Amino acid sequence: MTNNFADTAYRPGTVGNEWLRSAVAAIRNRWMVLLAGALVGGFLGVILTSVQSPSYESSAMIYQTPHFGDTDGTSRQRTEAYTKLLSSDLLIETALGNTGLEMSTSDVRKMTTASATVGSAILTVTVRADDADTSAELANALAQALPGTVAALDGTIPAPDESDVAIADPVRLAVISPAVAGDAEGGPMYVRNIALGVIAGLLVGLLYAYLRTQVSRKVQGAAALGKFLSGPVLTGIPADKALETGVVDFPRDSPAAEAFRRLRTLIADHEPGRAECRTIIVSSAVGGDGKTAVAVNLAVALAEIGNDVIFVDAAVSGDANARSGRHGVDKEGRTPAGLTDYLLGDGEIDQYISASWHPKLSLIPGGHAVAGQSELLGSSRMRTGLAELAARANYVIVDTAALADRSDALVLGRWADGVLLVARSDHTRYAELGAAIERLSLADVRICGVVLNDFPRPLVRSARKLRSRLSATPLLAREASSVRTHV
Repeated sequence: MTNNFADTAYRPGTVGNEWLRSAVAAIRNRWMVLLAGALVGGFLGVILTSVQSPSYESSAMIYQTPHFGDTDGTSRQRTEAYTKLLSSDLLIETALGNTGLEMSTSDVRKMTTASATVGSAILTVTVRADDADTSAELANALAQALPGTVAALDGTIPAPDESDVAIADPVRLAVISPAVAGDAEGGPMYVRNIALGVIAGLLVGLLYAYLRTQVSRKVQGAAALGKFLSGPVLTGIPADKALETGVVDFPRDSPAAEAFRRLRTLIADHEPGRAECRTIIVSSAVGGDGKTAVAVNLAVALAEIGNDVIFVDAAVSGDANARSGRHGVDKEGRTPAGLTDYLLGDGEIDQYISASWHPKLSLIPGGHAVAGQSELLGSSRMRTGLAELAARANYVIVDTAALADRSDALVLGRWADGVLLVARSDHTRYAELGAAIERLSLADVRICGVVLNDFPRPLVRSARKLRSRLSATPLLAREASSVRTHV
């Protein structure tokens, strides 16, 4: 197999521009949210319809005969005046007097709307009431009161106390379509309100799912990650209980062991003319991606085929690790001398190499926790030490802190053959991974490849696995329980 990945230049896509893919992913991954939103919306539609008073709407239509000699402008003004008159106090009081309904003028005004068809001589008066009979009765009363009220206002008929006033040429108004109670629209609109509730619930659920996906869009599968990177994912490391505590059981021929063999093959098989990856910095975008487990098992897999491998535990962070025991201790509770002791001393790095439980795998522990760890890793002494280790072994695997925590991988990566980035399914965000790759590219650090950890992921993730942080030193120390491996 050729080492085609060695010269791959990863070009992460812009997450914010993939709105369509994000929307599809939101629907696919959070369909339960959409379903719940639709059910809740429909249920609220039923509840609101049940508690609301029913409303019925009736309309009556009136035709006006144009006044002889009116211009178009005059006709429009007259139509607008009639429309306003239909909901005026004068007409409402007349209609109430004709019907005998005991309602206030203000209440009827709120229930009444009047309109005119554009370019037509048709007026429409609509009344919305709690029952169909009242709605139709009021609409008809208003329509029937309009001609007399207009005539009285225009002076075309004498008012009760003005019997001698001359009658002008009248504008005739006639009700052409009276309101009918049986045709009233309204009542409890369960179907409409439930449908609107379902649609509203779906929209709210989709918005929530989309925003949640955009804000916390996480790496899921290898195919989608490859599209995002515009480059190949070296391998996916399936979930394995052994990875929760360290080394996978290679003799068991588990899917995780096979994944590390595949990763080993991609790194070990070298095509002439291409740059090798022999001194490898292992890092990740954020903490909790499982980079230490990947680094340890890659080192074991390389040693299994006869390579001399040196593992360097450089994932140290000063006082915090001193309190947590991150470096590992021996059987007597003492922290073994290691990398930090070499960087602060004047001896050779060979003095700090210790044997592990595997005959082909050696270990340089993290050493005692000290302040200013990043400055030490960026020193010329560290550069010299890496070069000496590369001359001594076939492979040097260096476990470093996540790029979100410190920039150690940026410094060490320039002195190594490249950086192996680890991402974790359903944990690492695309934005975080993209930012890590961009930082490496700006620092002119070669990326040996990207490994997707915890994929395929289990249906139920171990809570312990999410919380725990492995320490390589106690896993590889000779005093550790030996794991019999053969490939």
